[in-house]
Amino acid sequence: MRNNFDSWIENLKEWEGFRSNDPDDPGGRTVYGISERYFPGMYSGGREPTWEEAKEFYLKEIWVKNGCDELPFPMDVAHGDGCVNPGPGAANAFLELTSEHTDPTKRLIEYQCHRLRYYLRKVRGSPVKLKYLAGWADRCLDLIERTSLSIWSIDTTKTGGG
Repeated sequence: MRNNFDSWIENLKEWEGFRSNDPDDPGGRTVYGISERYFPGMYSGGREPTWEEAKEFYLKEIWVKNGCDELPFPMDVAHGDGCVNPGPGAANAFLELTSEHTDPTKRLIEYQCHRLRYYLRKVRGSPVKLKYLAGWADRCLDLIERTSLSIWSIDTTKTGGG
């Protein structure tokens, strides 16, 4: 496991560290960004996942499963976040669309542009999603600022990033 996972998961908690049950969200009841509809095993017996269980879930099902360990900083944290929202299918498409870049920072910017355009298409297709757009955009821009402006709390001497 890369050292960036620990920083990433703490940053993720800012965006996903709450409970939600929005009737317009297809995920239904969600705790720490983990949807009961898509991951019912995390809600066994109706019990909500704890933060420690969520961290284990994110390490195994998001970070490792989607190759974040194989990516340089800042792409590892951007891709991990994209795999959470909007999800692995879209995030892996963004990764493929940006694969020609050798500079991870340029790749991050293009990745986040694809992500923002994805959200705009979602809103155009379903105007009820407009209420999410500001949060989605803020999340994308926040990730760019935190990573490309070197305010991410990681030890770059151990990860080769920076």
